[in-house]
Amino acid sequence: MEALKILQEALKDKKFFGGESIGLVDIAANFIGYWVAILQEIAGLELLTIEKFPKLYKSSQEFINHHVINEALPPTNELFAFFKASAKN
Repeated sequence: MEALKILQEALKDKKFFGGESIGLVDIAANFIGYWVAILQEIAGLELLTIEKFPKLYKSSQEFINHHVINEALPPTNELFAFFKASAKN
């Protein structure tokens, strides 16, 4: 939660960490928008929500829905199935 707070504060009023376009920091930091959402659902946790971290949540959604990023991500349903099976072991 502390790391998410730091990322939230670092965004300030920017769309992405680098400003209006995706940069290296966004690529490094925004795994949360994709991976954390899947892990939250499997574990039944609420870490990154719009209520707790509105700027970070919005930025992560902008990131994963960007056409270039979205095309490169693996299908969510396949990752969900993989992590869910791994969690049972």
